[in-house]
Amino acid sequence: MKEMITSLQNPKIKELVRFRDKNGKVSANDILIEDEREITRAIDAGIKFRDAFICEEIFGRYEKDILNEIAKLTDNIYYLTKAVFEKIAYKNEPFGIIIKAEFQALNLQDIDPECSFILIAESVEKPGNLGALIRTADGAGIDTIILADKITDYRNPNVIRASTGTIFSKKIIEASTDETIAYLKSKKFQIVSADPYGKTVYSDADFTKKTAIVVGSEAFGLSESMKKNADILVSIPMKGVADSLNVNQAATIILYEALRQKETKKP
Repeated sequence: MKEMITSLQNPKIKELVRFRDKNGKVSANDILIEDEREITRAIDAGIKFRDAFICEEIFGRYEKDILNEIAKLTDNIYYLTKAVFEKIAYKNEPFGIIIKAEFQALNLQDIDPECSFILIAESVEKPGNLGALIRTADGAGIDTIILADKITDYRNPNVIRASTGTIFSKKIIEASTDETIAYLKSKKFQIVSADPYGKTVYSDADFTKKTAIVVGSEAFGLSESMKKNADILVSIPMKGVADSLNVNQAATIILYEALRQKETKKP
C-alpha cells in the first residue's frame, strides 16, 4: 500500500508526533528509526519493519537505494510532504526516510546458554552514553547487554543514534539488579564491576573466565547490591584531578582489556 499524506491531522502523523514527544517509543514493541546508517543496520539485522515514511523532496544520495530494500520488507509505504515529514523527524536535517519497526527487549531467559561475555549497564541515565556503551560492546565482540534497573529507554532516538545502529544486532535484556545478580550467579559468571575505589586495577583482573562486566550510573555509580555481589571491583588509575572517567570511556578500557586477554588466550 502506497499513500500520500499531506496533512498534520492525519491519524498516523498525529500518532507519530505524540510518541516522538515520548522519546521515540511508538508502542510497547515499536520504535522509530531514521538516518541511513541506522536503517541499513536494522535491515541487515532482520528487524521487522511495519511502516515506512518517505519524503522525496529531501532525498539525498542514499535514499533511493535504501527504499528499494525497504519495499521488500513492508508494503506500508507513506509519502509525506516536507512540512509533514519534518514534524515527525527527530533531527533538524533529517534523512528522507523514517521507519516504524518492531523492536523489543528480551528477558534473562533469552540469553544464549553458551554466552560467556556480557556487559551490564546499571541505571545509566544519559541516552548518548547508553548508545555509546552499546557501540563499544559491539566493537569488543559482546552480543548481550543487560540493562539493570534501567532509567533510560533503549528506544530513545539518541540511544539508537549513539549506538550507530549496532543496537539492532544485539540482545538487549531488561531486568532488575537483583534479578540480574541472581541470573549471573546461577550461570556461574564472574561479576567484574567498575568502581573508582575498586581495589583491583582493571588490567590485573582475569577476564579469560566467563565474565559479566558491570558499569553504573554516571551520577551515583554502582548500587550497593551490585558492589556487594561483585567478585571483583576494578578501578582505572587516575593521575589527574578527576576521580573517574565517563562511563563509556571506562567501559571501553575495561572491555578491550577483556577482549585482549580472550584473544591472547586463543590457541
